[in-house]
This record gives sequence, structure tokens and C-alpha cells, in this order.
Amino acid sequence: MSNRATSTTSKPPLYKIVMLGDSGVGKTSLVARLTNPDRPLNHDISATMGIEFDTQMLDTPHGKVKAQIWDTAGQERFARVLLPTYFRKAKGVILVYDVTNAKSFESLGERWMTQLNDHANSEDLAKLLVGNKCDLEGSREVTKEKAEMFCAEFGMEHLETSAKSGENVL
Repeated sequence: MSNRATSTTSKPPLYKIVMLGDSGVGKTSLVARLTNPDRPLNHDISATMGIEFDTQMLDTPHGKVKAQIWDTAGQERFARVLLPTYFRKAKGVILVYDVTNAKSFESLGERWMTQLNDHANSEDLAKLLVGNKCDLEGSREVTKEKAEMFCAEFGMEHLETSAKSGENVL
């Protein structure tokens, strides 16, 4: 009996994390880079239909955790119907925008934060804002300052990444 208790306590805790954002911002590429950092990035990724998820063991200051990362479809027709399911037992949410696409950033406040507040107890979720495609600095449409103001308003951290180069993904 004590062996069973010991084996279950050594199992790392599971944290479900949901990624939200418009279609084309790079959610699937970010998940691919995080879960397979040594594999070349596939540039011909088709749009996610509904949801996909992958898991990754992560080292944290409190020990190892198993992150189950849910890559959601950015299209309205999928997200509106499936969002309540996405958030069931979620511990965190990553809101992703494309730094070269101002519309993808604007929809965070207009659409995704509204959906999040309607379908989840957002006070209980850890939230992270991720500006993807920072490798395309010359085409930037969203300033870091604008993103930081958004984070201050909604109580979250901010990070800029590049799924293509791997910058700030791991």
C-alpha cells in the first residue's frame, strides 16, 4: 500500500495551458518549437481545426511539471463553440499575437479577453501575453510599450518570441 502512495507522489503535477489568438499568429509553430526544439520548423503548417494538444516536461523553481499545451483554432467558428471545453481544468492561458499584425493584437482585447472572461474563471488562471514573430522586427506593427500597457490592464506578463528562430521559446 505504501509503495502505491510513493509512486503517485513522485509523478509530476499536470498543468493544462490553453493558447488563444487569431489564426496565423503562430500558436501551432510555438507549440512545435517548445515540444520539439531540435526538429526543423515546418513552414507549411495548416490551420488548426478545433484543437490539438501536446505535452512537455518543464523544469520550474518548484520542480518538474508536465505541461499539457492546448493549441486552439483561431477561427471564430471553432473557438466560439469549443471555448468552454478548452478551459475545463486549465491552470493557465497564453494569449498570442503577431508583432507584425496590429489586428491580431487588437483582437486580444476585442475578442479573446471577452471570450476568456465569459468562459473561464480568469482570476484563477495564470496569464501570459506572447508577441510572436519578433524575428521580423522591420515589419513590426505592435510596439512593446503597447503590449506592456495591455498587460498592466489585464494583470499578466509579456514575452516576445520567434517560433522560427526559437528566441525566448524555451
